[in-house]
Amino acid sequence: MPYNADQAFIQQQWRDEAYPRENVLILGNGFYCLFELPHGASRLQDKAWLPALDHQPAEACEGLATLGCSAPGPEPWQALAGECAAHGGDGFLALLEKDSQRLIWLLVLRETNPFAQVRIRDRHIEAQSTSGVSVCIPIERPDQLTLAWPEC
Repeated sequence: MPYNADQAFIQQQWRDEAYPRENVLILGNGFYCLFELPHGASRLQDKAWLPALDHQPAEACEGLATLGCSAPGPEPWQALAGECAAHGGDGFLALLEKDSQRLIWLLVLRETNPFAQVRIRDRHIEAQSTSGVSVCIPIERPDQLTLAWPEC
């Protein structure tokens, strides 16, 4: 497969808790989706897909602090939520294979604050940040998520 190195890179980055510090969706199969997310927007904008090894992030960070985890259930997945360490304004959500802990996808959202509550329901991940940002993410198409920002 032509993207085996990209896939291995992503899985190693997950184990090392290393990620680009920007709005990004990281797929466990070796791809990044970079996007814009203006404050108050309900959808990802200006999405650009590229193989992981083709991206040179302007700023990289290490460390993820998990604040929430989906309850055990019949699904083959587990969802994690939290913050990107040392950057309290950034939140993350991740979907893992329950048995292997292999990353399926990792979503980093700047300026949402940490996600502290997460659950899997009806093939979606639902989460809420400490600042009241709610997100609903289709498990199979995380790039088609919807956000609701708190009223000012």
